[in-house]
Amino acid sequence: MSPFSQRRWKGWAAGTLAAIALWQPSYAARWRQVGQPEGSAVGVAYVDLDSVHEQDGFRVALFVTVYTDPLPNSHDIKLDRIAQQTAFDCAGHRFALLSTVGFFQGKKVGTSSEHGDWREAFRAIPADTFSQRAYKLACTSPVAPQPDTSAQQIDSLGSALLPPPHPDGGPPARK
Repeated sequence: MSPFSQRRWKGWAAGTLAAIALWQPSYAARWRQVGQPEGSAVGVAYVDLDSVHEQDGFRVALFVTVYTDPLPNSHDIKLDRIAQQTAFDCAGHRFALLSTVGFFQGKKVGTSSEHGDWREAFRAIPADTFSQRAYKLACTSPVAPQPDTSAQQIDSLGSALLPPPHPDGGPPARK
C-alpha cells in the first residue's frame, strides 16, 4: 500500500471510529445506585455524583430512575425513565424538586411544569431507606468541581448507560 493510501485509510478509520463513538449512548462519569423508590417495585434510581453542587445555600443533585417496564405518567404518557434535579436543605433534612424530565425509548417526552419558586416547596425527608440514602448521598458527597446539569446534559440522560442494579437495591460495592 502506498503512503498516500495508508494516510487515506488511517483518516477514514479514525473518522469512522469517531462517528461510532459519538453514536454510542453516553456513560455518566460517576453514577451511584440509590435503590428502589418507596412504593415502586419497578424502578431503580441513580444519582450522578458529578452533578452535586451548591445553589443558593442548598445541595442540588441529579437523579435518574429507570423503570423495568414503561409506565404512564399522570397525563398518560409512557415513560421508561425520569431525570429529576432535586435540592436538599441538608441542615433542615428537607428536599424540593427543581425539575423533572420524562423519557421514552431515549427521547424526551415531557417535563414538569413550573409551580412557583422551588425554594418555597421544601418538604421533610421521608424516613424510608431510599429517601434517607438519597439525602445522605447528596449531602455528604463532595461538591463536583465543575458540575454539569445543563439542559443538554439532562436531555442526554434518555440514553445514558447506567451501572447494572445491585441485587439488594443498595449502592454497589466500591472496587
